[in-house]
Amino acid sequence: MRNLLESLSLGSGAAVVAVLSAGIVWLLCRGCAPPLRKFWAVVVPFLVACCLYWSPVWLGADPSEYHAWAAIGIGAWFVAGALASGAVVFMMHGNRAK
Repeated sequence: MRNLLESLSLGSGAAVVAVLSAGIVWLLCRGCAPPLRKFWAVVVPFLVACCLYWSPVWLGADPSEYHAWAAIGIGAWFVAGALASGAVVFMMHGNRAK
């Protein structure tokens, strides 16, 4: 599992975070009030990106390299997840208006 997580590139990790974030936000937003949807669209991608980025360290990898690249790795993955989650919230808002 650690080897799989360590093999994620910036692009493939962003894709994983985008898919996971969109799915989680869709599930959360199905039963929540509309004002909370924007909150979930920001918080969920950040948590998913952080957990995915730091999971190799939690599984025993050397943390020194991960600390140096944390802002870039988590930031890029967060943006991808936030865009996907924002699209889900936008589509859910459109469905509710109809």
